[in-house]
Amino acid sequence: MINTDISTPIITYLKQLESQGITDIEIICEKLFQQLNRQIELGLYSNDRYIEFGSDVAGTVVSATGNFKVECILWCINHYLGLNRNANVINKVCEAVKKFGTGSGTSALSGGMSSLHKEVELKIRNLIGKENVILFPTGYSANLGTLSALPGKKDLILFDRESHASLIDGIKLSGKKWMTFKHNNVNDLNLKLQKYSQNFENIFVVVESAYSMSGDIAPLREIIELKQKYKFLLYVDEAHTFGIYGKNGAGYCSELGIVEQVDFIVATLSKATASIGGFLATKSKYLPLLKWRANSYAFQACLTPSDAAAILASLEEIENNPQIVEQLHHNNQYMRQRLTSIGFNLGTSKSPIIPIFMPDEATLISLNKELFTRGIFSVSIFYPVVKPKEGRIRFILSASHTKEQIDKTINALQELGIKYNIIPPSPLAEWQDDGYSWTQTPESSLV
Repeated sequence: MINTDISTPIITYLKQLESQGITDIEIICEKLFQQLNRQIELGLYSNDRYIEFGSDVAGTVVSATGNFKVECILWCINHYLGLNRNANVINKVCEAVKKFGTGSGTSALSGGMSSLHKEVELKIRNLIGKENVILFPTGYSANLGTLSALPGKKDLILFDRESHASLIDGIKLSGKKWMTFKHNNVNDLNLKLQKYSQNFENIFVVVESAYSMSGDIAPLREIIELKQKYKFLLYVDEAHTFGIYGKNGAGYCSELGIVEQVDFIVATLSKATASIGGFLATKSKYLPLLKWRANSYAFQACLTPSDAAAILASLEEIENNPQIVEQLHHNNQYMRQRLTSIGFNLGTSKSPIIPIFMPDEATLISLNKELFTRGIFSVSIFYPVVKPKEGRIRFILSASHTKEQIDKTINALQELGIKYNIIPPSPLAEWQDDGYSWTQTPESSLV
């Protein structure tokens, strides 16, 4: 039988049960429930904690049992620019609620769109510079619907191994042939294109501009260069770059000047633009197929008009106040330089997602618990969400994080890092801000 440590993450415990041949759903659920309750009693389980008054850079975090509350600096929120608390954005949302009501009531094809939805599509189309834009209820449903609908019977999908679940789910839902390539490895992608390019009518290459679990930036220019050798359609998810890279937040593809060479640009609107929703920007010819074949568009209610108002107001703030984006990148460089200087392993991350890698799950859980008691809150990430021995805790930066909040977090991490032998002992020193500025699953369905 399985000898499970109390700190074993729920998802890892599930894998252990399955590896032992336990298939009865009643037994599995009972064992997971018992493990969860043991972790909650000891304060080890962070995933059910919630923020009492909503997303921000600081707030009251309530325990999974509701028995206690802790005032925390928050590092798990994707509102990169803090616009969900911006007065102008909130005022525009209130105005929209009064005029348009609280919900859409039905899907886009059934009459759920409003003038605000169409304004969002036009705004993003002009911002990115693609022929047309289709608006989805969420970023997840944008990937799910598009990738399940686009590929044909004789097509192949090649995607980065660290792709988001929404991309993988859409690819698998398509029922078409697929294969992974090594993370951010252009050579591996090249080998697979070389091997399979003549065997399929179309090949889709699917990547993210920045990866949520590692903070890595994709080598998009190098991938574009492969288009000179092979015929393929490039699909880029800009969930973690739209709004914070490029002129007026047009995204990383725009920043690199490669929008024309990217066939499909998709992004969520729940991060930098502080709302909900997702979009696909592409050539107009693809839209009729998607609107009728993508079930997450055809059968899911639209995002609300007030959500659309929040998107429009956020894009306006990004355009009119570029210092907000500049502050985000300043915070990012300041925090990651300090963490690197004291010995933490940040991998190859560059975006405003800073992972600290800790291969031992028990240590990671204990450190996370102690951070919480000190008023610093984020969540731990383990296998199978990431590879074995690549556990990490993420710190998602916002333009609204203050220097004091960053310093408090780093000082706590340094003390705990020394305590748990994650970094070498060194004296805690004051950091001098020099005013620097920012610069620019199985592997295949063929087996």
